[in-house]
Amino acid sequence: MAEDVLFNPGNAIASNVDPNELIRTAQLTSDKRTTNEKVVMVRDKDGKHLLFEVNDKETDPSKGTHYKIEQEF
Repeated sequence: MAEDVLFNPGNAIASNVDPNELIRTAQLTSDKRTTNEKVVMVRDKDGKHLLFEVNDKETDPSKGTHYKIEQEF
């Protein structure tokens, strides 16, 4: 699922170079969430992985950074 999306890096829930640690964080975060909103793990051009809520997507390219979705939780 290599969908391109725009997110503001300041809205990231967490970030890590190790995707396995970020997956663990995403699972823990998803278990504690009170909403049914999806969380996605994305990768930036430098190989760093970040977690975002799906509703935090940006539509204005001047306000967001391009990422590739790696996984949804």
